[in-house]
Amino acid sequence: MSYRYEQMDASHEIQFNQLEVLAVGKGITFADLKGTLEDFARRMFGSQVHTLLRPSYFPFTEPSAELNVECFVCGGKGCGVCKGGGWLEILGCGMVHPTVLRNGGYDPAVYSGFAAGMGPERISMLRNRIADIRYFWGGDVRFLEQF
Repeated sequence: MSYRYEQMDASHEIQFNQLEVLAVGKGITFADLKGTLEDFARRMFGSQVHTLLRPSYFPFTEPSAELNVECFVCGGKGCGVCKGGGWLEILGCGMVHPTVLRNGGYDPAVYSGFAAGMGPERISMLRNRIADIRYFWGGDVRFLEQF
């Protein structure tokens, strides 16, 4: 479990868990990352899910991106959960930075890789149509027993 300075709202919490994804090998490309994440989104949220890969910044990946899915509450029209944008970020990702590969014992001239990090609460929130991430940490047994 980790903590971060974050303004708490329906889709952000200061306390969070994170699941990491890492693939390292010869010839791994950004297209592999994109395909893997889109397949994950379809399997998790259904074949009709709309995804958006946006450029972002993370210190251990370059290039970096965030994967967004269309807001389940408003259908992309804009609401309080998606802060009017129509999209919700589900994970951060990118190509593993050459320095990280080198520090891990891989020659970046030979190997490449991608990485992603996602919060299980955010994924569960979207999959189960939960409108406020703070419910997971509220201690209400009636809420938690649903799962």
